[in-house]
Amino acid sequence: MKRIRLHHPRTAAIGGGAALLLAGGVAATFAPAAGADEAAITVDFTTPVAQIEPGDLGASITGYGGLNYIVNSAEHRAAMAAHDFGVLRIELEYAVPGDHTSRIVCGGDWCHTEYDGDQWIDAIRDLGAEPILVLPAETGDAVALFEHFDAREPVTKVIVGNELDAGVPPKMDAATYSRRFNEIATAIHADDPGVEVGGPGTAHNNIDYLTTFLAASGQHVDFVDYHDYGKGGEAKSDEQLLAEVANYTTDIAQVRGLIEAAVPARADEIGIQIGEWNMDWADPSPACASMTSHLPTVWGAATLGTILEADATALVFGDKNGCLGLTGEWGEGTGANFVDMNEPMPIYHGIGMFTGEGRFRSFGATMVETTSPDPLLYTFASTGEKSVVIVNTGTAAVTTDVDFTGLEAGTAAVWQTTDAQREPHQTGTVAVNGGTVGVELPARSVTTLVIG
Repeated sequence: MKRIRLHHPRTAAIGGGAALLLAGGVAATFAPAAGADEAAITVDFTTPVAQIEPGDLGASITGYGGLNYIVNSAEHRAAMAAHDFGVLRIELEYAVPGDHTSRIVCGGDWCHTEYDGDQWIDAIRDLGAEPILVLPAETGDAVALFEHFDAREPVTKVIVGNELDAGVPPKMDAATYSRRFNEIATAIHADDPGVEVGGPGTAHNNIDYLTTFLAASGQHVDFVDYHDYGKGGEAKSDEQLLAEVANYTTDIAQVRGLIEAAVPARADEIGIQIGEWNMDWADPSPACASMTSHLPTVWGAATLGTILEADATALVFGDKNGCLGLTGEWGEGTGANFVDMNEPMPIYHGIGMFTGEGRFRSFGATMVETTSPDPLLYTFASTGEKSVVIVNTGTAAVTTDVDFTGLEAGTAAVWQTTDAQREPHQTGTVAVNGGTVGVELPARSVTTLVIG
């Protein structure tokens, strides 16, 4: 579990930017990119590519929060509830390892332990989400913790260990971890065969560690969990970060290949979960300048769509964690980019362009095939509830058509987030005629078409 502890004085609230709509509701005009009218984005509503289950989109509950947590803050709870996450992940442990009569508390380094494990789990369930327990990689404690919570209300999913591959040497080598995982998974499956047990929760797509784990534990694991951040403090330009979103597809395919090679007979049964993702786990810029800019909104929308389209579960890290939070912890950023306690961080709105944030209908359950004429445009679409999310990662505005298969006519509400107006806002309604609609995509923006 990542932890960045930053304390910043409050300076000013986020300022509103120039509105995308002019007075009287007239839309601002954007110049088309060169060649924009030569090829269109395509969306084929008749060709599914991935199914999104309720548990495929969630977040980590960190146990951090600047004294504002889901257990005690109505503001923070409301912000989390707006995304309607299906699952929320939390690491819990005994206050005294091995002593099962001691308090159960959050398990992240430096997390706040005022609240008991039962309070955290109750708060997760009160938000309408299923808890995913991160258990210690110690058999006695892991099984006892599972049995404690399962007795209160059935637990459906657990992860064994968290980033034990980190460090040189690692906190726990892969062979030792795999032996412990097998013991824990066997005991939990004996209690309830329907519980999904996953691991190893590596700090990145650690191929050597994952290969060893699957060779030893492929018959016991129900899903492979690893963490994947855009960067970890190294210098990358905005353009490089945005272009490398496509690497999530490659990483997931590589891990899927490891599963197929290790346990071909079970490959279709074993899911993939990105147990932690965010743009930069160690933002080196002063006062979270990068993470409080508009960039994480754009990057986050492109990344979430890419993970889901690759048929993996996406758990953003985390609800509270300074630069890495979904809402402000202590007050992050400065000047126009300042995010106060409990206010949405930029990545919150990137995710919100799929969930709707309670402002508009959420993305549908079946993702469908799309194509884009421009590598700077990431496009995702769903049927069931027909929606299209288009991320313009370029620094120029684009005007383009979207050509549909399986939709001849209709209307679409247009929602956008831009650097000038960061909260998702409706810019108007457009008509689909002859299976085509024209859209204007501001520079570095996310556009969601909610098709009625």
